Amino acid sequence: MRSTLALASILFFCSGALGLSYELVWIRKAGLVVGASHIAIATVLTSFFVGLAFGSRIVGRYLRSKHRSPLLLYGLFELGIGAFALAFPLLFDLVESAYGALYPIVADSTVLLFGTRFALLFLLFLPPTFLMGGTLPLLLDGLVTRDDTIGAKASLLYGINVFGAVAGVVVTAYWAIPALGWNGTSVVAGCGNLALGTVAALAFLRHSPPNAVAAPESPLGILGGVAFGSGMLAIGFQVGWARYFSLLEVGSVWTTASLLAVFLAALATGSLIVAALLRYGIAPVTVLATALALVPALAMHTMWCWDWVDFSPQIAALATEQGGWRALESLEVQPKSALLSERLDMILTSPLLKVGLVVFLPAMLLGVGLPALIATATRASTELRSTSGRLAFWSTLGSSAGAFATGYLLLPLTGLHGTWIILGTGALLLALVVQVKFAPTNVPGWIASAAGGIAVVAFAASEDLTTSTITKLGLARRTVNRFAPKPDQQQPRLVEVVEGPLTTSFVLNKDGKTQLCSGFVSMATIHEEGIPGQVVQGHLPVLFYPGKKLPSHCLGVCLGSGQSFGALLAYPIDSLDVVDISRSIVDLTRRRFGAYNHDLGRDPRVTFHLDDGRHFIQRAHAGSYDVISMEPPPPRADGVHTLYSVEFYRAVRRALAPGGVFMQWLPLYRVTPNDARAILATQVSVFPQSFVVRQGNEDFMVLSYPRRPTFDLRAIIERCKTLAKERNLAGKRWSPRCRFDIATFQAVVPLLIAGPDALAKLDAPVLTDDRQHLGYGLGDSWLHLRYQGRFLSRITFAALPKSSMLSLADYLDPPFHASAPNAEHERAASLDFFNVADPGEVLRLRVRLTGLFKKPVAANAALRLAELHDDELDKARAFSELHRALELEPGMHEPAQIRIANKLVLNHFAVYATQIHAAVQNLERTFGDRPVVTAMRAQLDALQQREKLRHNRYLLR
Repeated sequence: MRSTLALASILFFCSGALGLSYELVWIRKAGLVVGASHIAIATVLTSFFVGLAFGSRIVGRYLRSKHRSPLLLYGLFELGIGAFALAFPLLFDLVESAYGALYPIVADSTVLLFGTRFALLFLLFLPPTFLMGGTLPLLLDGLVTRDDTIGAKASLLYGINVFGAVAGVVVTAYWAIPALGWNGTSVVAGCGNLALGTVAALAFLRHSPPNAVAAPESPLGILGGVAFGSGMLAIGFQVGWARYFSLLEVGSVWTTASLLAVFLAALATGSLIVAALLRYGIAPVTVLATALALVPALAMHTMWCWDWVDFSPQIAALATEQGGWRALESLEVQPKSALLSERLDMILTSPLLKVGLVVFLPAMLLGVGLPALIATATRASTELRSTSGRLAFWSTLGSSAGAFATGYLLLPLTGLHGTWIILGTGALLLALVVQVKFAPTNVPGWIASAAGGIAVVAFAASEDLTTSTITKLGLARRTVNRFAPKPDQQQPRLVEVVEGPLTTSFVLNKDGKTQLCSGFVSMATIHEEGIPGQVVQGHLPVLFYPGKKLPSHCLGVCLGSGQSFGALLAYPIDSLDVVDISRSIVDLTRRRFGAYNHDLGRDPRVTFHLDDGRHFIQRAHAGSYDVISMEPPPPRADGVHTLYSVEFYRAVRRALAPGGVFMQWLPLYRVTPNDARAILATQVSVFPQSFVVRQGNEDFMVLSYPRRPTFDLRAIIERCKTLAKERNLAGKRWSPRCRFDIATFQAVVPLLIAGPDALAKLDAPVLTDDRQHLGYGLGDSWLHLRYQGRFLSRITFAALPKSSMLSLADYLDPPFHASAPNAEHERAASLDFFNVADPGEVLRLRVRLTGLFKKPVAANAALRLAELHDDELDKARAFSELHRALELEPGMHEPAQIRIANKLVLNHFAVYATQIHAAVQNLERTFGDRPVVTAMRAQLDALQQREKLRHNRYLLR
């Protein structure tokens, strides 16, 4: 029997791992079909949970054999799950086709649309979830034969299965999906299930059924309700924690995986604790009542543990005379804490510890629920299968109800603070029900109930949880710039908070700057006096709309403050459809920002659609829109990668009119060079006629056309008159070096940075739905983990392809060739933030290299060119020019010359260390120990020594 239990435990552990792998993949895939709106997500989760519940209930009651062991049936169930997983990609395509055919019929009815989504997904998920739900009752029935071991064994097996699920989360999120993709993960997991099923079927083929005849079902009574309530509370807290964490950092694949892994590990630990306590004769109801009573005391006071550990690297800095800080030119970083390695600490150690400090203890107590209930309700082993099936049924239905009620009722109606009070009170009431009904003399339970009650009352009287989180730990605190010129910065004022079904949205205000935020993401910024970059952005698709005609039908996806989409209303368009997934964002924008977005909330040409943008575009009629404009969340946010995939761009092209334009945001301060190149390469694979356009200091857009565009210069001049009427643009220029006002064609045309000629040469992978490359990174994710904001913008901009204004002039009518040099100067001046060199100075320096000047003059010209290119972070050209300077004057040794050479080593060393090291070695091979080379080697050695000391702080060096 021990060998059977050991084998079954191993199989059940692996089964739990594979089951969570399926859940992670299938639910995300389903979201691609029905969308990511709150109703769509509720539909997906409900259909998944209902299948699990029915599997538990029906298998627990029926499917008995007098001749075959339930362990054999368990093996057949695993084989069935594996077969479905292998067929899932094909079945998913069939569901997608069916939904596409039915959508036009049911789209106008909310009830019919919900019913269609639920029916299709329920039918898709029913076979595997039914089989998954039946595995626990079958194993318990086949393994527990002694009445005195019911509770301990049931709790042990349940805990083993959930620990397997933890392993499934870690392996799937950290390895399988980035390496294999969604479909590959499903197929590999399916093969794993086939192997499990085969082993189980062969191993248990000759086992006889221990309980061939089921005992009559005893009524569960109040225990069924307790199971429903405990399942509801567990998932309710999980949804609440997810919302809380969304206020603390941008949702990433690592944070999502950490929450699920820690939550499941805590549930498994709770189950194993029950198993251990039952062996010592402690009544399961005593454990259950005490644990539930302690949940609010812990859940309400571990929320502030998030900041106890911090492994994020901090840019090394020097104090300034003004009392502030200045980042080291080398951009070296120092971690606040160090353990494994910089990357592992950021993606594994830090999220697991941060989430664990908040979640683990209260979730562990919630994990006591189902195992303790099974032990309480089962009097004999012959009842175990039926009882465990019924209790799992009610617990799973409670989980489904908890996800829906917390996300779509409690959070929008009562906020995170109210939700926590309700969930804490619910746990306390459930504990009291168990205590009064089954363990009235349980003294620890009554003490725990008193502590829980005090915790709920104290929490209810405390400061609002959402407000205090935003101001003390969240975006309001993080907006204080450590490297700002003025060190006496104050936190922004929290103006308003709206908590919706999907996200928490709020408005911050400080020094004439208003930010609209969602979770930990600033969605839009309004400057009372500065240049309104997002307004200029809104004009771009019209300014660069091909030909003389203006667009008629426009689509805006992801509303933000509405400044960008509202700018379209300044032109005589016929209609503007605005799509946003968040009602709270829409409500805030319509209520607060009408003065900045052409009052788009009241314009009769505007129609709002509360939907997932991808889903809306997929279902739009072909050729519906002349302009499609998008401002999605940061590309690395969890799930957002599907708005940058080739499948999505194909849907956009289908919805776009033949002469239309598609505009998408490219936030350089949120993506690495490899990310940016992959996004551009993917968009260009569908839209070869694409342009990178700048619209602010650090914001760039990609304009894409179904066919080669021709920009009518006279039309641009006329449209600039509309741009000039916008608030705060009169007399404004992009930088002091610029010669022309922003709202003139001389300043608009130079906004073009790269055209089809440059973008066609990109060597980068094409992004697909199946691979979350943007979420996991493309080989340089360490840059995103270290740097954000202006530091990352400059690094990523340096890696972007650029086109000459001369080549871009070909797209203008009449051609712009004669004015290209002036446009080149204006573009360089407007890119002052990125240290782009003045083309006039570059030309003058190159003249000195033609052989007409003496070698020392030419050498200094080459050295100056090296400095200019290094300022632009073009390290290859910088070292090439330095090489030329040394060829012209190998013995240069003046302090100014040494300073420039050392600067090439020092500037952004932490980013380009490998490239700099190779370049210095090349100079040493060519020029030996010349003064400049010797100085560079000394500088490089000092920097490398500091890097070595930093790496020595980690266990994995």
